[in-house]
Amino acid sequence: MNSTIYTLPIALLALTACGGSGGSGVSFTTLSVLGNGDGIARGVTNTGEEALLYSPDVAVVVAGANAASSSDIANVSASDFPITSQNGNARIRSGTMTSDGITFNVTGLEDVRTSDAAVIFINMPAGYNDVSMVTGTSYTNAPSGSYTYNGTQATTSSNTIAPGATGSFAMVADFGQSTFQYNGTSGGVGVSGSGALDTANGRFATSGLSVISGSSTYGGTMHGLMHGSGASATSGVFHTSGSSPAYTGAFIGSR
Repeated sequence: MNSTIYTLPIALLALTACGGSGGSGVSFTTLSVLGNGDGIARGVTNTGEEALLYSPDVAVVVAGANAASSSDIANVSASDFPITSQNGNARIRSGTMTSDGITFNVTGLEDVRTSDAAVIFINMPAGYNDVSMVTGTSYTNAPSGSYTYNGTQATTSSNTIAPGATGSFAMVADFGQSTFQYNGTSGGVGVSGSGALDTANGRFATSGLSVISGSSTYGGTMHGLMHGSGASATSGVFHTSGSSPAYTGAFIGSR
């Protein structure tokens, strides 16, 4: 595998899916790694924006993105691409980006109910899962109490073009108890899980995710972020467990 193919678009897109601040001061950390090298990473800028990405060869991508100079990171926003379709609250933007002579197909996914978060999918060569990245505005002013978030979920089966199918989700975040409960469905795939909510940093995660498709049930991992003042929006990525994921996915929404 040519790791340059994966490192370059991540460096170019670092934390800018919603027009966040590209440039120097971006640090990436690997959060999960599957048997095939796919996994989830988190990126944080020195001004507080955060992103989560699912990528093939995630450890190589993280190392390359951390080593990239500031000139390698451009301000690329989901809104840079034209709207090509809308289904309910899910708005799709499509286009291309070129890095070092390599052109990538890019799809942006937005939920019309919020401008504080977005998803960008980068199409990878055949045989590899696509890159999915969520990000949004900085999390500030942690609220108190319990809130319900609603939005758009996308799930993609292994080695197919993302986003595969879009649907919806509902998530209850209890900032007093520091817990969350997630339930979503897209393309006949049900996703559910609960876990700890880090109210200080606006992050949540679970390694006890349940993904159901037809008669098949998979375990999985989810990582999510809160965005905006008072946690007005949320986003996240997830994957099923195993040496190679049967499904990957992403979500964005608001309260």
